[in-house]
Amino acid sequence: MKVTKDKKMTAHFQKIIQCATISNEYGNKVDWREFGKLHQWLQKFYPTIYREFRLTEIGEAGLQFCFKADNPVKEPLMLMAHQDVVEVGDLAQWTYDPFSGELVDDCVYGRGTTDCKHLLAAEMEAVEDVFASGWRPPYDLYISLGFGEEIYRADGPDGARLLCQNLQTEGVTIGCTFDEGGSIVRGKDNKLVARIGLGEKACVNIEIYKDSAGGHASKPGLGTALGAVAKAIVDIEAHPYPYRLIPLAEAQLKAAAAVEDGDKKRIYQEPKKYWEELCALARQDPELDAMLHTTFAFTMAQASNQPNVLPSHVGMTMSCRILQGDTIESVMQYLQQFLPEGVRLRHVSGEDPMPTSTPDSDNYRTVERVLHTLYGKNIILVPFLMLGATDTHYYTPVVRRVFRFDGFLVDHRWGGAHQVNERIPVDALPGSKQFFKTFLLEY
Repeated sequence: MKVTKDKKMTAHFQKIIQCATISNEYGNKVDWREFGKLHQWLQKFYPTIYREFRLTEIGEAGLQFCFKADNPVKEPLMLMAHQDVVEVGDLAQWTYDPFSGELVDDCVYGRGTTDCKHLLAAEMEAVEDVFASGWRPPYDLYISLGFGEEIYRADGPDGARLLCQNLQTEGVTIGCTFDEGGSIVRGKDNKLVARIGLGEKACVNIEIYKDSAGGHASKPGLGTALGAVAKAIVDIEAHPYPYRLIPLAEAQLKAAAAVEDGDKKRIYQEPKKYWEELCALARQDPELDAMLHTTFAFTMAQASNQPNVLPSHVGMTMSCRILQGDTIESVMQYLQQFLPEGVRLRHVSGEDPMPTSTPDSDNYRTVERVLHTLYGKNIILVPFLMLGATDTHYYTPVVRRVFRFDGFLVDHRWGGAHQVNERIPVDALPGSKQFFKTFLLEY
């Protein structure tokens, strides 16, 4: 596909980036006026959508658009993205103001340029274009824009849960939905590889803690609460979940073999046959390791604020990424065996993993057909298991098939999500827009 710049889309995107839609676990710490400003720009830039779709405003800032076909002949389709962004971190490290939408060296700089206001803009631009041309789909079309994907709400239900509940209330079942996840990249020998996320591990936070009377550090006795929790952590890290191969991971490896060589190509082509060799590779590769089992990462600690005070509460929080086939209950049971006396577990947040989609579906074949049309027959599709989490897990009750794929061609010029100087080249923007325009027509 020949890539050209889209000045109008770039100008729209710069305005979208200029809205400082930072989310927070506490709603009273969010500047909701910035979301309101974003909504005003969306209404100005995409008038056909606002005229032809029914808009339901949900929660503090959720937007759910719905176009009802007169005589639908296909299952409803939904496009998803989230409006919120993470904090900017140390402002002094940024070369340009993270909410300026500065255009420098053909790149738009700013927080949210790659997570995921680029997807929001591409979807809205695509739908606006095809509807403005007079085309109308022979299916119901939804656009669902969340406002709290980057956080877990501590003072109420998460935004995506509310958006899903609205669909449930209306009795809607979505046949296929798109959200953030995989992109198109260049693999070995410059081959184009489209990574289509068909599943994601569940992100669950668990606290390991011990309460005690506390006291003065000069009289620790035979052991401290902090020491007991530390023993549990050491034991848990020494006993990771065993490896296993779920069907989606197997499909991912077999597809990825096309861009590998040597022993890795052989192992990926037949992962069950060369299981022991695959496990050996995984022990040296954190990404492959995470694909093959439920993982634990201790990331937060709470104890005393002074060195001479024994803490009355010691808590260590782990980010647990649960693989399909495991559950929160089974993970808690597994962890229990490593806890010394008096050490307990608490489920803080997160839900069981949602089922994965399959590459053996008409919708996936439509994605393949669209990518072949745009990029040629040599592009390689790799279905994959996402290790991170998206808003899609909230939609399990109403969605049949989920594609975590944004249609962007990513290269070295991009500044990564959540990083300082996050940025996107302007010639990358039209590619995603064209993908969604083509898929809307082909669905």
